Amino acid sequence: MSNLIRSFILEEEGQSTVEYMLLISVIVISIVAAAHVFVPKFQEGAKELGKDVSDILGGGQIKGHGIGH
Repeated sequence: MSNLIRSFILEEEGQSTVEYMLLISVIVISIVAAAHVFVPKFQEGAKELGKDVSDILGGGQIKGHGIGH
């Protein structure tokens, strides 16, 4: 009888492990999908910000104020 109880407990632990691994897999897939969607937009925004900063530093003005050339 004790062997039957032990095997039942071991089966439950194995099942829980599989459930956790499936949950982790879904989370990882969701993160990768979100990165696939948002990374290009983030890169575009970073490039625009870099261009704006470069223009500001090169011109010496922010919205028409500052030391202009």
